[in-house]
Formats: sequence, C-alpha cells, structure tokens
Amino acid sequence: MHKFKKARLVKSTAAKGNYIMFYVWDKQKNDLVRQRKYIPKKYKSDAEQKAYAKDIIKQINRALSDGYHIDRKKVSKNAINQQQKASERIYSIREAATSFIEIKRAKKLYKRGIEFYDNTLERFLKWLEAKGMDSVWIGDLDYILIQEYFMYLLTERRNSAKTYNNTLGVLKTFYNVCLKQEWAEGKNPFDKMDKLPEEYGSKNKPFTNEQIVDIKEYVLEHDPYLWKTICFVYYSFMRLSEIRRLKVGDIDLKKDLIWVSGQTSKTKKRDVIPIVPALKKIILEMNLEQYHPDDYLFGSNQTPSSAKMGENYMGKHFRKVKEHFEFTDDYTLYGFKHTAVVNWYKKEKDIRKIQKMCRHSSMLMTERYLKSLGLLDDKDAVSELPEI
Repeated sequence: MHKFKKARLVKSTAAKGNYIMFYVWDKQKNDLVRQRKYIPKKYKSDAEQKAYAKDIIKQINRALSDGYHIDRKKVSKNAINQQQKASERIYSIREAATSFIEIKRAKKLYKRGIEFYDNTLERFLKWLEAKGMDSVWIGDLDYILIQEYFMYLLTERRNSAKTYNNTLGVLKTFYNVCLKQEWAEGKNPFDKMDKLPEEYGSKNKPFTNEQIVDIKEYVLEHDPYLWKTICFVYYSFMRLSEIRRLKVGDIDLKKDLIWVSGQTSKTKKRDVIPIVPALKKIILEMNLEQYHPDDYLFGSNQTPSSAKMGENYMGKHFRKVKEHFEFTDDYTLYGFKHTAVVNWYKKEKDIRKIQKMCRHSSMLMTERYLKSLGLLDDKDAVSELPEI
C-alpha cells in the first residue's frame, strides 16, 4: 500500500478560489506530492461547493485507498480509470491533445494551421505511446521526459533547428491551453526548453530586377492572372495564404486600404495595409463593384467568387515559370515579397517602415529577417566612418 494523505476541502481567497487538496505517492520522487483540484466556477454558493467537494473527495479517497499512485514509467489503465473517476477534469495526455485540437477548430483556425498542430502533437503522442506514456495524466509530464523527447528529435529524427523550434512552439501552446483549462497545474514544463539558433536558409530567394523584367514579360503573355497574384505579393507584402482568404469587402478603394481580418491574418490580429498606386491599378482592373463583398477576391475561376482559389493553384502555375527560366527550388512565389523588401530597404533603409509593412511584432524580428536576405551590412555607411 502506497502512502497518501486524504483529500480535503481548502478555502482560499486566491483568484482561483476554493480547492480540494490531497497528497499522492510519486514513485520516481519517492515521496508524497501535493495535488489540487479547484472547485469549478459554476458552483458559486457555499452549499453548492460543499456538495460538489463531498462527492469528489469521496472518489479521490477511494482511489487513493485502492492504491492509486504516480508512476511515469509504468502506468496501468486501471490507474488512469481511477484518475478519471476521481475528477471530471483529469485528462490523459492523449485526451488533452484531442480536446486541444477541438478548441483550435472552434476558433476557426485555418486548415493548414490545424494540420500543423495535429501532426506535431501526433508525433509526440506516438513517441510517448512507444514508452507506454501517452495515457498518463497531462500533469505528469515533466522536464526530464520532455528533454528526452527533444534529444530524440535532434539525434534520431535529425530535425533542423527550425523544425525543432516549431515543435517546441506547438507543445508550449498546447500545455498553456491545458493550464488555462485547468487540466494541469503549476508551470509549463516546456518553458524550460530553449530554442535553437536558426541558420536562415536560401529558400524564397529575392529576384533580381533583371529577372523581374523577364518574368513579367513571360507571365503577362502566358498567364496574366498569375501576374495579379504576383503583384499582390510584391506590393502588399502579404502571405500567400492570406491572399487566398481575402474578400472583396476587405478592399477599401476610397481610403486605399486592405483590411486584413484576424481570421485571415497569420498573426490572428486585425491589420491594415496601404494600397500603393501600382497595386490599385491592378485592383481596378478586377472590377470589384460587380461582386458581392463576401466573395473571395481570388476565386476558383480566376474571378472573385464564393469559392476561393485552390490551395495549390498559385504554386502550380508558378512552377511553369520556374521551369521556363530553369530556376532552382530556392526561388518561389513568396520570393516576390522578399524582392519587395530588398528593393525598399535599398531605397530608403527605413527598418521601422518595413517592420510595419511586414507586420512583424518586434524590431528584432525585422532585423533578423533583413539579415536573412543579406541586408543590414551597409558597407558604404561603414566606409564613411571618420578616421581616428
């Protein structure tokens, strides 16, 4: 029989309110550890809270008497069942992951975002499953186990720094939601993991002005609708996924603004982008007054419509351009945004303007972005440094 201390109701003046506290044996720590179960907010009166606590305390004490304990190396299904009986808010890691994805879906996260979260979590769950750990209580995830997983990503899966950091970001977000939903307590164990320094690669290379001249001539002759897309990428600095989700009503030609809704923006924040004269000329050619404000700006039939352009449409069409000019895989449609940044920086060297147009959250992010494009190495400025 493992040691334990029976559950009891604790009255608290803290923000989370009253809670049930008990001590359970932790096999790895070889000691009792404190556990808390907060009274749900829906129980407001003392009578309601006491009635709820009475039932939960009875279930927890029965589970403790039956031998429930924490063992991260070997967790039986029976123990998990006992946990679940003890509280409606006790989730296994797999259950928490499933509920997390449902929460993201309810927030109408775009399809690729959902798939990214889902795939990243599923890889983690499969790794845990191989260790018999995917069904442990979410609160039993600890730093040692997390360190082991990220070492596995580096040594066995050979993840790049970017993939490693993306995985860490997803798992941090996942556990933060678990804390917010009160499926777990304490601090986020993923916060102890540090990001790896990323070497910015050569993907999405900016095009030279000479290349742009040739591309424009070829595209206008063979695929003029593609040129409209290229112009949006270049002049608005928008991501391809954002452009696909733009609607006719988001274009304000009176104020020369593009309104980017939180659901459209990758950052999930409402943004506004100025329409420059060259882009306005393109937009006017689209005759938007003929379409409904809820129609997608780039529809499925090369006109605004209720059905948006297919996910791979732009990539497939630009692939023909790449094949014609024999561009390497480093050159992509998104590279036109990088081309715009390079041209603008060389003309004005105003990092603050570029930060706003790119909608970066910080100047540091913009500086790293510019360095990745081979900028911020102003040799002329350095050469003019006074002698001493």
